[in-house]
Amino acid sequence: MKRQKDIIINQFQLNILLNEKEKQGYSYILENGVFCATCMDSCAKGVVVEEIHLNQLNDIQIVGACRACGGSVARILEFGEDQEFYDRANRFRESIKP
Repeated sequence: MKRQKDIIINQFQLNILLNEKEKQGYSYILENGVFCATCMDSCAKGVVVEEIHLNQLNDIQIVGACRACGGSVARILEFGEDQEFYDRANRFRESIKP
């Protein structure tokens, strides 16, 4: 799969990009699947999302803070391995080009 430039997207753009099943997976991971190095455990109260990146491989990278302690966290959701999502992400990239 072709590597592309990382771009920062907002929550609205992410909602357009993800289908319903992917939105459910995204929400689940934010609530249960992000490790906090400060707490030394998963973020018990979830994550405050500060930035959302569509990375070079069309994966979603989340940068934020643990809701429990405020520690910095990041997580990559490997949606880009799904060819349907990868193609949708490429169409999205084309639609936002200046």
